[in-house]
This record gives sequence, C-alpha cells and structure tokens, in this order.
Amino acid sequence: MSEFATQPVMQKEELIRTFVEDGVLTMPSSLEADAHASLYESAKHLFGSMRDGFNPHNNVLPMLPKLWDVLDDPQLQTALGALLGENYLIHPHRHPHITPPTPDRTAPAMMQHFHKDGHAVKPRPRHREPWWLILFYYPKAVPMEYGPTAVLPGTHVLPELTHGATDTDTIPKITTRDDQLLLDDDFVQNRITPMTCPAGTLALCHFDIGHGAMLNVTEEYRCAVKFVAMRTERPSAAHPLNIPTDNPTSNHLVRWLGHNAGEEPSAMSIADWLRDIEDYDPRTRVNAIYSSHVVDDQAKVRDTLLEEIAACMLDEETIRVLDVADACNGLALMPDKSPIEQLMASDRYVDQANGCFAAGQSGENSFATTLVKLVRHSNPFVQRHAMSSLGVLGGGDQRDAALSALADVAQRNEDWDRRLFAVQALIRLGRSSDLIDILTPVTKDPNTYVQSFAIEQLCRIDDPAAREAVLEPLRRQRWMDDPRYHAKPGRW
Repeated sequence: MSEFATQPVMQKEELIRTFVEDGVLTMPSSLEADAHASLYESAKHLFGSMRDGFNPHNNVLPMLPKLWDVLDDPQLQTALGALLGENYLIHPHRHPHITPPTPDRTAPAMMQHFHKDGHAVKPRPRHREPWWLILFYYPKAVPMEYGPTAVLPGTHVLPELTHGATDTDTIPKITTRDDQLLLDDDFVQNRITPMTCPAGTLALCHFDIGHGAMLNVTEEYRCAVKFVAMRTERPSAAHPLNIPTDNPTSNHLVRWLGHNAGEEPSAMSIADWLRDIEDYDPRTRVNAIYSSHVVDDQAKVRDTLLEEIAACMLDEETIRVLDVADACNGLALMPDKSPIEQLMASDRYVDQANGCFAAGQSGENSFATTLVKLVRHSNPFVQRHAMSSLGVLGGGDQRDAALSALADVAQRNEDWDRRLFAVQALIRLGRSSDLIDILTPVTKDPNTYVQSFAIEQLCRIDDPAAREAVLEPLRRQRWMDDPRYHAKPGRW
C-alpha cells in the first residue's frame, strides 16, 4: 500500500522543493516519545469528559497547554520559517480532528470527501504562493486502520480536483491496484497518499492541498490537531538557495520564495500556448499560465486572459476568482502591467476585484495608490481583494495612506470579516510603532479572531506602549475551565 513515510528532518533545499512540488511534507517532532504519549492521554481524557459531540475548537490550546511545546519545537520553527519567513505567526484558529471508531467497517475507505480548505465559505483571494499553511500534529501513531488523513499530492496548484464530471461533495470509493490506492479517473490526481505515520508526526500542508479523512476501523479514536500559520511579509532573496524543479509552476514558486530555480520557461509560440491554455489536463493549463510572459505574441496573450476575466460570472458565489484566478496570475507575470490598472478602473466590480488580485500578484508597488482608493470601495468583494493585495505589497510606496485606509476598516466597519482582512493587511505592513494607536482599540473587537490578530501584532512590536496596550485584553482573554463542558465520562 502506498503510504506516507515520515521524512527525517530535511535540508532546507529539499524541504522547499518537496513542498512546492507536492504541497505537503511530513517531519518528526523533536519532543521525546513520552511527551507525545502524555499529550495523547491528555486529549483522550479531555474528549472523554466532554459532552457528546462537543469539540473545544479554538480553545484546545488553553485546554491542552502542552501543545505549545509542539509549536515551540525548533525543528518545526525552522521548517515554517523556510516556507513562510521567520516572522510567521500562528492563526488563532485551531481545530482538534477526532475521527470516531467504526469497527464494523472495512479499511481502506474514505470517511470524508476530498476538499481544499483554502479560504472556505467567503469570497476570498487564493494564492499558490505560500502565504498560508496548514499544520497537522498527530500525538499517536496512525496506521492505516486508524483512518489517516489522505492527501492528493500536487493538487495545491490545481484550480479543481476533478475534470468536472465527479461531484466532489460525495465521499468517493477507493480501489486498490498494484498496491496503490486509487480514485475514479475523473480525479486529476487519482492516486491517494495516506498519511500513515508514527507518534509525534508533523504534517505541513499547502492551504489548497486536496485532502480528506479516511475511515477509522479500530475501537479507538484517532486524534489530530490542526493549526494554521500565516506569512507576514514578502520573501527576501538575501540568502538564495539552488532549488531546481522540473516545471514552470514549481519554478515560479521557488523564485517567489527568493531562491534560484531551474531555467526560465522556453520561448513559446502563441499557437502552442493557446493549445496548452485550453488543454483537458489542468496541470498543462497551469504551466501555460506561468509561461505567459515568454510567449511570442504578448498582445494575444493579454487579450485571451482579459477575455477569461470578462467571462466571469457576476455572482459572488460562483465567480472564478474564488479559486486560483489563473487569468490574473498570467497578467501579473507579463511585462506590460497596464491591463491590471484598466481592470481596477472598470465599472464592473468583478473586473475590479480581479484587478486588485492581479496587482498584488504582480509585486508592483506602483499599484498601491489605486489599491488604497479601492479599500474604501462599497463592494465587499472588491474591498477584500484590495486590502489583501495592499498587505501582500506591504503597503508599497503608499504605506501611510494604506495605514489610514486599513485603520478605518479595522476600527469601524460593521462586517467582522472585512475587519479581519484589514488587520491581517496591517500586520503585513510591518512591526513598527505607528501601528500601536491603530491596533489598540481593535484589541476590544467583539470578534475574537480580529481581536487576537491585533493582540498578536502588538506583542510583536518592541515598544513599551505596545506591551501596555495588550495587558488588559490579555487579562480578559484568560481561559478558565468551565465544568459545564464536562458531563459524560467514557466517550473514548
């Protein structure tokens, strides 16, 4: 059976190559075996004492404080720093995944449909570049019968998991052939890799990796704890590594991380590019996107990409930019950036949102002036993308104006989701003292995500005023164990 062998601690070059090509890697924690066993028993006790069906969600850290030892592991911090930059932060969202026993069933089989976490639910920008990362921690060994997390390596760069005929909301059937676990051929990547692993394994996953839980056919619960990590700044090329890869998409990601990749894509004829951009296989289409800037007819490439954006639905629930917006990624790579400005100046909010996304992807600071204006746009879709791209650009050459516009949203907007976008963008504008007065009132935000991000950033600013600003909200945030959560022993 094809299983996921936990990797030893990788050299940085191999770690980055594996992540950009597969979208997932595993590594051992440096904690002693007794620490993992203790954490598992603590989790078992916690969930055994909970009311049936209760999950502590974001409160799992204060309820299992030894999890901080996992997050503080120097090996893990080195790996996260290589992928997200040294100043990454841990998102306040976390979730214990408890897979219930189903001893009457037969493994291997899926318990859950394959899906991408991405930015679920709301219309949010999606990046192939590692701005976000999922971290799974497995305190107890997960052999096949315990129901491992199943991943589809390489799907982090794909706009969809299937060619279109298969309903991905349905739990798929698994077949076994030549010791491989396989899905229906309509899945673009139909080879399943179950993350069977020893106790203490850490799995680092791209935010858009296709994954799902497998059936646990034992009589015990399987435990995994999920965390999310966030990049706070654009990569630096101060210490580039040589990390050759074998396709334009992976090469783009390596270069974006500030390292030396393989050769630039070879010059393409417009005929070959148009053929690839319409190919049945989305992997071919994606590689064509990251070759857009080397096609011999740039005008035709531009027109083709703009036609794709123009065809976007006006319905926020179905708009293509909810996935990886490849037309925008292609425009961002082209030498001529004027189409991006034209999109942002459009009278269609769909075009404006796509233009904002492309502006951030381009890395061009000159777009900051327009993005600042669109932060105050009446359409929430445009507003989210404008704020996200301002953060991605670090404010560009309009940092002061960006601070003012984002502060207005963070402190006064009625929508918590837009306040969250504003705070995240503010974090990416740096750890300077001019954020203190902006973020201090946000520490009292009624939404705990918004509040937690503000507190986190203030804790990262080396200024007595910042430390003073977080004392009271941290006092108010202290977790006190509530006996009402405890009721029925023996759930495990």
